[in-house]
Amino acid sequence: MNTRTFKMTGFMGLVLTLVFACSPKVNTDDLTAVNESETLITKQAVVFIAGYDKGESTYYKNAKKHFEGLHYKIVDDAYSLQEIISWLNKNHNEQDYSEIHIVNKGNSKKGLSLETTIHGELLSQESLLNCLKENKLPKLGSVLAEDSKLVFHTSELGKNKQLLQVLKQTFTANHQPKVFATPHATLFSGQFQKHFLAKVFYGYYPTAQSPGNIDLSKQFIRKYPLEDIHWLNAIRTKEEGEPGEAFSYKFNIPIRWEIEFSDDEDVPSLTDAYEIMDWIEDNEEYSNIIKDMGIKIERFRWNAYKSGQKVVIKGKTTAVCILKPMMQRNNPLSYVRTEFDNQRYYTQL
Repeated sequence: MNTRTFKMTGFMGLVLTLVFACSPKVNTDDLTAVNESETLITKQAVVFIAGYDKGESTYYKNAKKHFEGLHYKIVDDAYSLQEIISWLNKNHNEQDYSEIHIVNKGNSKKGLSLETTIHGELLSQESLLNCLKENKLPKLGSVLAEDSKLVFHTSELGKNKQLLQVLKQTFTANHQPKVFATPHATLFSGQFQKHFLAKVFYGYYPTAQSPGNIDLSKQFIRKYPLEDIHWLNAIRTKEEGEPGEAFSYKFNIPIRWEIEFSDDEDVPSLTDAYEIMDWIEDNEEYSNIIKDMGIKIERFRWNAYKSGQKVVIKGKTTAVCILKPMMQRNNPLSYVRTEFDNQRYYTQL
């Protein structure tokens, strides 16, 4: 079978020499204060709010408010890696970047919702490697301090060390930055803590075919037998009622494939969900896509139709995401620290 696939839908600061006039006595406290002040002048930290909210979501709005409260420089109009690198080069002004923060939705499997280039593919390991190979991205100039830090505030990105390694390569210039990302969910809209980390758990069902909360909770029990979470209560809870309480939200994951065939006779007639699933499982390319997503094929609602010499296959699953805020072991009412250099909760490369 000859097919053609269309896939639709990621310091050295300035050396300052201070010359003091001869004096019989030097105030070392004043000297220390001046040195610290001059050091601060030669460094800068910046946060890229690299996305925008849709519908009722306030994720990026809350993240911006959080970092504004910490007095970071905020850039909220760069939605691609190309724009971020260009901004860093343009706004360097002989002040090396000590910290570069990038806030963007995403996950460990698919990567980021950040574009690689303007209107380009979303950022993943594959798309980023292709961009680097084809020299589509601008080169980062000599803008980094010796101990610069590149921090991604993207849920579960810390699980994907291969992508983090490529990102580290992309941002290597006069120095190689240390890269940080959490393997957990990162949230900016808590009822009791504005920025916190959470363990994340997923359940799925075919969109518009909910099995009901009780059967859905049994799916979580089977999938996560060692977790001490009351899954039924968590599914029913939409936000923390008290610090550390598990809660949930839902979102849909769509699939659309247009597969063109060289001959009309080769176009399969897929009349129901079972025939579609059988066809997918018999075709390695498409079955691997489903396997890579980590979602069982029967958890999608499937339909298909013919269009000339191609078949269009659509699938959609509803993901139920349960979040359990991470609390300190010795104080279950206190959230764990969200400092990115906390190696217990952040991956560092």
